[in-house]
Amino acid sequence: MKKIKIAIIGVGKMGKIRYNAMLRHGGYAIVSLCDTNIENLKGYTEKTYTDWKECIGSSDVDAVCVCTFNAFIPDIVCYALERGIHVFSEKPPGRNLSDTLRMKDACGKGTAILKFGFNHRYHNSIIEAKALIDSGLIGEVVCARGVYGKAGSPGFGQEWRNDASLSGGGILLDQGIHMLDLLCYFIGDFTSIKSTVNHLVWKEMNTEDSAFAILETEKGQVASLHSSAVQWKHKFDLDLICTNGYIALNGILTATQSYGEERMTYYRKDLAAKTGRLGKPLEHTLCFDSDESWDLEMREFYDVVVDGKELKQGTIEQAVNVMGLIEKIYQIGELEMEQ
Repeated sequence: MKKIKIAIIGVGKMGKIRYNAMLRHGGYAIVSLCDTNIENLKGYTEKTYTDWKECIGSSDVDAVCVCTFNAFIPDIVCYALERGIHVFSEKPPGRNLSDTLRMKDACGKGTAILKFGFNHRYHNSIIEAKALIDSGLIGEVVCARGVYGKAGSPGFGQEWRNDASLSGGGILLDQGIHMLDLLCYFIGDFTSIKSTVNHLVWKEMNTEDSAFAILETEKGQVASLHSSAVQWKHKFDLDLICTNGYIALNGILTATQSYGEERMTYYRKDLAAKTGRLGKPLEHTLCFDSDESWDLEMREFYDVVVDGKELKQGTIEQAVNVMGLIEKIYQIGELEMEQ
């Protein structure tokens, strides 16, 4: 098995998750690790650095995995791409659309692969729902409702994710981006947006704790999004209403297990009430007890880099699309970030 020699830049929570996924895959030779916090580098046998340029320049690598604060992602990604080094980068793709377009420009100048980590597309419930829609069994998606919310934390207002200079945005950019990406995945391109972006509870932050958006395609498909840090109970719900049926995605498996059981339930349109009760058609539910999303992402990156397969998820085009929508949601919602 050919090995991809790779360096991981940023060895916090996400860097560790990616590190372990690479080990499980077996096709990665982790050459070096880099983090400005030396505590994060303790206990590893790989060569360690505190300066990312030195890490990339001193390591003979085929690829880098970028797991840093959002503000540093564009510099590292572009630096690597310009040297012909493949890049797997955590989401979001920078702090704003301008950051993402900068990376797109760097990506277009060479042949190095750039993939962003949107792992929700790889969750089992999402994979099954997409396959069901693509089969045509329940028709075309005409509208969707997505809610992704969490409870914040005791020091939520002081977290780096709520420092716009480092993150670029609040809960929408940090977590809601996953739901927005899924709406694009299931429905397509949105051309019309209405939104409101608020500080409903966390008044001291310069980033939002809630974002609401109504999105519409040229074909008239409509989706609603609520991204919230004031849900108080962790929640993931996505309803996909189709011409001949309905899919409910409830819960999503995470390391904390706080979003509940991951389920995909679908119903076929039954106006003849074959069950004897109109409005209560037969229910088909799949439950999932494992999360292979991190492994599937690293597998796809390997297959693209080593075997030349097509990159389907986490492309720069998808990144530009979702960041463009986020920029419009912020602009229309009239919340200005202090960057």
